Amino acid sequence: MKNKEQGVPDQPKKRHRLKWIGLSLLCLLVIGGIAFYFIFDVAAWQSLDMTKILDIAKTGSILDQNGEVISPLRGTENRMVVPLSDIPLHVRQAFLAAEDTRFYTHFGFDPLRIFGALFENLKSGEYSQGASTITQQLIKLSHLSSQKTVARKLEEVYLAIMLEQRYSKDEILEMYLNFIYFNRGAYGIQAAAQSFFSKDASDLTLLEGAALAATIKAPSAYSLDESPESNAFRREYILHAMLNEGYITQDKYDEALMEELQLTTGVQAATKYSWFVDAVLDEAQIQLGISSEALLAGGYHVFSTLNPAMQTIADEEYQKKVFPQNAADGSKVESAMAVVDIHSGAVRAIEGGREYTVKRGLNRATKLRRQPGSSLKPLVAYAPALESFGYTPASVLRDEPTNFNGYKPRNSGNAYYGPVTFRTALKNSLNVAAVSLLGQIGIQAGRDYLKKVGIPLDQKDSNLALALGGMTYGVSPVQLAAAYAPFGNGGIFYSPYFIERILDANGVLVYEHRREGSRVLSAQTAYLMTDLLQSVTSSGTGAKLSALNVPVAGKTGTVNMQGGGNRDIWMAAYTAELSVAAWMGFDNPDSAHRLSGSISGGDNTAAVVRDFFQVYYKSKEKPRFERPGGIISLQIDKKSIEWRGEAMLATALTPENYRMTEVFSEQNRPTKASDVWNAPRTPNSFYVTHNDAGKPLLVIQPADNALYRIQRDAVGESFILTELWGAAGETLYYTDTKAVQGTVYTYRVIPVHSELLQNGILLEGVQSVQVAQAKAKSNGILSDMFGFLFGENKTSSEINPEDAENVNSIFWN
Repeated sequence: MKNKEQGVPDQPKKRHRLKWIGLSLLCLLVIGGIAFYFIFDVAAWQSLDMTKILDIAKTGSILDQNGEVISPLRGTENRMVVPLSDIPLHVRQAFLAAEDTRFYTHFGFDPLRIFGALFENLKSGEYSQGASTITQQLIKLSHLSSQKTVARKLEEVYLAIMLEQRYSKDEILEMYLNFIYFNRGAYGIQAAAQSFFSKDASDLTLLEGAALAATIKAPSAYSLDESPESNAFRREYILHAMLNEGYITQDKYDEALMEELQLTTGVQAATKYSWFVDAVLDEAQIQLGISSEALLAGGYHVFSTLNPAMQTIADEEYQKKVFPQNAADGSKVESAMAVVDIHSGAVRAIEGGREYTVKRGLNRATKLRRQPGSSLKPLVAYAPALESFGYTPASVLRDEPTNFNGYKPRNSGNAYYGPVTFRTALKNSLNVAAVSLLGQIGIQAGRDYLKKVGIPLDQKDSNLALALGGMTYGVSPVQLAAAYAPFGNGGIFYSPYFIERILDANGVLVYEHRREGSRVLSAQTAYLMTDLLQSVTSSGTGAKLSALNVPVAGKTGTVNMQGGGNRDIWMAAYTAELSVAAWMGFDNPDSAHRLSGSISGGDNTAAVVRDFFQVYYKSKEKPRFERPGGIISLQIDKKSIEWRGEAMLATALTPENYRMTEVFSEQNRPTKASDVWNAPRTPNSFYVTHNDAGKPLLVIQPADNALYRIQRDAVGESFILTELWGAAGETLYYTDTKAVQGTVYTYRVIPVHSELLQNGILLEGVQSVQVAQAKAKSNGILSDMFGFLFGENKTSSEINPEDAENVNSIFWN
């Protein structure tokens, strides 16, 4: 009662009222929350998904061997992610001034901007004013639609707060600047800088940064291309805002206004290295094991093997009139070429065709499979023969029409050379000689070597036609160029490749080429092959390259078509640095699409390879092939090849013009001295008897293959009766039918070198002499006496003085 009288409220009742008020407020909050939940469809709100911001399509790049970008690597979006530290402070501040000056102070959304925008929207009756912070814009672009509703805006704020709780302000600003769209297909500040100003984001000026910041408010309305006036108005507003915020000084502001914006006109041209870029993309997919889409949008940086100078030369050569005549229906003769570094296998340049019309279409430099013709001969036959079967550059092959168990290869023009050395056979591209050689070393030996140098084979490629390039599927220019490289680098094969290394979007190394060569030839064999193939390019079928002022070796190839004409022509050639292979032909050869039979690998393909080397080495030091140890030069007797069927060493008797110098390995060289210039030996036997008419009958048994001159001497006369050709082991007979009865004659048999005589050189051996007298008829006793004196196979040197006296004292009447 006292509390009532004193006016003090009853405490229990007061507490009771507060309790109900609290409960009421709680109910209101719960009901409001429930209403909020359903009205704004909170159940449909998304969770923050950072993959939508971070795992975005990124533009990578393909770089040449010097580290210079040759092509962007992008999918549907051109975006190159760069760290915030690569973006100048004045560029970042331009975006803050344009979009969110309180970015570093709010916690995801800006209440002041929201209420200000709400007031303006209520006055206008529409959602014309936005109040999104940079964080909200990033959320909207990555997670939400462009629909303008309160529910969407609340969801945006919620996700923005979540993002701010997980990442720092700098991280969010970096995400934002790499995400937003600037027009011209450019996503992110780096792509925009390159597209509009041909520079990196790190090099943007204050004015350029403001111009790009102006663009993002509405890429079309403030486009630098389509609405330059609108962009100029907005970038001036941004610069003024930067001045007010203290980001720049008055001087900087004035300087920016005076600067003239240098805009890159139009879209940058596509790369001129399209064939090479396609090959790089193919190899990158294989090495990374990813799809084309993942590669293009993954932000990878692919460091290729491209040499821009070489590629430019090749491109320019393919714009010249170096190709055979088109078909009657206008179809063009196609072509492909590859340039490979012989010391690594790195592909430096390619031409995949005469025109690049379809992105990632048929790249003939890498995907073509055509028979290589005679350009396979050095690989399948000559190299393995020198390396493993004891042959030398002077080994002799028989080049003559031959039936190899039903296979009858023919030489070009049906010309045959008989016994020829490796050098002659290669220089003149003799088919029968090559087939014969492969038959001698075995088809499997040829197949084994081809596999070692990366030439693909089918099981059916197991016949002697392989010696002439007869293959089921054939080779590509890249494969052929790489296969020739061991000849020039000392015998090491390197698989051809287009990529040195690959970095992912974060700069992490994800692939690196391992340069692993395999020895396929000794250094000596490789040098011998090069020396042989230099004969081809100096005076053989590849003589178009002879005018080059740089040592070059190589081999031509021509593939005939049934019914006439040629299907394919090739030239494979190399220096001490580079190996080049070029092909020409029709994509779909038939009777209406064939090369003229007069066009061979020594023509157009040889010309394009020659011109490439000529231009590339015009102002460069000319590399020379290094001669390894263990190589010697010897003089060979040319005639030993023709007459003895083997290369024999020249001797002091070999005339100078019948000598040739050849190179050999010290471990495998000729040792036999030539005997072709030795005078033929005295006959094994020479005696004179008589025929039934009493005429002297000369009987000769040769010791060597030679020409035998029969000389008759008598008083008052001396002349050659006749010449007989005889071989060792034969018996020759000659009757002197003109001998006069009773006259004593001295018969001389003079052995003469017949081959030399045919070449105008007289080389005689020691003569044999017999003395005889013509008689009237056969007389038994006297004939026996005469036979006793003269029929004992005696030469003049074997007759004793007593016999000689008896000979001179006997006369017949």
